[in-house]
Amino acid sequence: MRKKHVVIILGVLTVFSTAGLWLFPQLKNGGDNNTGNAQARTSLKTAVPVAVALTATEPFTETLEALGTALANESVVITPTLEERVVAIFFEDGDTVDKDQILVKLDDSEARYLLAEASATLREQQKQFERIRQLAKTNATSRSRLDEEQGLLEIARAKVAHLNAQLRDYTIQAPFAGVLGTRRISKGAVVGSETVITTLDDTTLIKLDFTVPETYLGVLRTAMDIAAQSPAYPDRIFKGKVAAISSRVDPETRSLTVRAHIPNPDRLLKPGMLLTVELIKDRTRSLVIPEEAVILERDKKFALVVTAQNTVAKLEIVTGRRSPGKVEVISGLNAGQRVIIKGITRVRPGTSVDVVETLQAAELHG
Repeated sequence: MRKKHVVIILGVLTVFSTAGLWLFPQLKNGGDNNTGNAQARTSLKTAVPVAVALTATEPFTETLEALGTALANESVVITPTLEERVVAIFFEDGDTVDKDQILVKLDDSEARYLLAEASATLREQQKQFERIRQLAKTNATSRSRLDEEQGLLEIARAKVAHLNAQLRDYTIQAPFAGVLGTRRISKGAVVGSETVITTLDDTTLIKLDFTVPETYLGVLRTAMDIAAQSPAYPDRIFKGKVAAISSRVDPETRSLTVRAHIPNPDRLLKPGMLLTVELIKDRTRSLVIPEEAVILERDKKFALVVTAQNTVAKLEIVTGRRSPGKVEVISGLNAGQRVIIKGITRVRPGTSVDVVETLQAAELHG
């Protein structure tokens, strides 16, 4: 009986031993546990994927933004100088006209009559003066009579000149080449000096007036480059130059007016348009990096650089000016170094990295 119990116990132990080997295979080899720990440590040292940008020296442009109002190079409201009836109109809405092109003719019949009468009087007076002058040569008349006739001749000449000038006012011409506005009169209408016939604008050149704070007075100068944009043409940049700087600073706003000239050969810009102006203050070559590469820590700035061994080094930098997406680096970096721009939060100094993307200087934002 006792022998039977021993056999049963041995059978149970055999079953448990076999099950343990099947369920916990690592028990078969004590070295397997150490192998798992080694694999875990290896996974901790796996290179972290990052994206970098190459530092480069390139043109760095510093700008000042402002809002400006477009003005025509020349602009005038066409009005008559006298009151008379319109007999002919020689333009349509929006016409492009040349200098001295006739726009409107007023009824000049009375003026022509008065001019003809004055011209006849002038001819008679000229004849009378010649007769008196011949008599004066033979002392057949006095010198005072000759002077009197000469005075009357000058008066007759002045009257003809006046009427000729007045006659020109009946023909309304374009004072300069440009684009006309809408026609506001009709044939047969009686117009006066307050009547607006149309408008005329020379828009081949646009004058752009904008204000800048007085703190920029030291860098303002004529011939500075400007770039302007309009919501009407979001994909167009209109370039020009500063033509004039106001001689006075507004004591209330502490700003001054600057006028720029923008060539407008396509006549896309119209007087009165609101433009966003970028005044290019400086354009030099500088070492630049993307702004996302700059790390701020208290009052210091750093950049994470990938070394030749593909490890991370943390370098302190001194930055200068900024433009959209870019930061000028004054010291701390050299051209050609790789600064991390993506994956910064996953690495620290000494971390091994895998560079999966490299941006060139031309690919930086801005």
